[in-house]
Amino acid sequence: MSQISTTPTYDAIVIGGGTMGTAAAWELGKRGRRALVLEQFSIPHTLGAHGGKTRVIRHAYAESPDYVPLVRRADDLWQELEAATDRQILVRCGGLELAAPGYGHAARARTAAVEHGIDHEWLSPTDVHRRWPGVTIPDDWDALYSAEAGFLLTEPAIESMANEARRLGVEIHQGEPVIGWRLDGDGVRVETGAQVYRADRLIIAAGAWSSRLLGDLGIPLEVRRKTLFWLSVADATPYRPESLPVFISDSLHGEIYGFPVFDHAGLKIANHAGGDPTSPDAVDRSIRPGEEQNVVDLARLLFRGIGPGIVDSTVCLYTVTPDADFVLDRHPVYAQVAIGAGFSGHGFKFAPAIGESLVDLAFDSASQPLPRLALARFGQASATA
Repeated sequence: MSQISTTPTYDAIVIGGGTMGTAAAWELGKRGRRALVLEQFSIPHTLGAHGGKTRVIRHAYAESPDYVPLVRRADDLWQELEAATDRQILVRCGGLELAAPGYGHAARARTAAVEHGIDHEWLSPTDVHRRWPGVTIPDDWDALYSAEAGFLLTEPAIESMANEARRLGVEIHQGEPVIGWRLDGDGVRVETGAQVYRADRLIIAAGAWSSRLLGDLGIPLEVRRKTLFWLSVADATPYRPESLPVFISDSLHGEIYGFPVFDHAGLKIANHAGGDPTSPDAVDRSIRPGEEQNVVDLARLLFRGIGPGIVDSTVCLYTVTPDADFVLDRHPVYAQVAIGAGFSGHGFKFAPAIGESLVDLAFDSASQPLPRLALARFGQASATA
């Protein structure tokens, strides 16, 4: 007598309920797919890449003009999410791209803005100070301003995507780590400590834990420990979103970025460059003496009224590729598996557009990855359905 299988079956399983996995879940829900998300922690949590309250969104993209269509699509989707949930996610306060002599960040941002017709202003240091009296940049620095830029509220963003996914029928299991996955006919089988699940498609978006699930591919991913700080200010008024844009600076101090004072005491600031290689399960989450020095020095150079104290701090993780571009592609052998990894510390703003792309790659054989983000750049051929 044949035994009836009790293995739960889905159209798609998403491994990882962090930023990109939750975005994929929302997209799966919108498409009416029967889907399951498996997350080892809670949604959201503070142990991966999305801790620290806020993330910059900018459109004049210095990393490459190739990213501009993706961030524009993401911006539309963030607004769609706000409308669906009646919850603020995006604060559009404008953005300053700054660069010292010999550093190209602001000029590269202008190149992207010109290529894609993004409204922007190329400002002199005097213009900057006149418009934002709390900001004083050196006379020989470059400055670009974009009114479209701003910041995203990470926890409301992830909670809202997860809630919308649930409302649309997606199952989300928190506190259920994945042990492994394997091919199962035309689909996949995923094992956790609690259950074995089957699906037609698999999306792997495991953040800093991606290498454990993709180790056989040898994707060059390095996990780095990153620190974020909130600096005390004598008077918060000049540093609120109505008075200060988000900013990114490129100088001998590092690639330092920051935010207005919003819903958290202090001026949030961090260095995008550097970071110690680490393991996601053994990262040192304490702040070491002197780690704040480069961001404090930069803040005191640019802003008036920066106090001596650190109001708050936290540690998050970057998962970095050698070229700092994302991995967004199919598995090179198994066409039913889509991969999102290596977001290199600048992925959050793109999340809902990446969620769309992951679902496209999983279900649409005609969908092709952006060449800049494809596995082929590491010498691996993409799978074809």
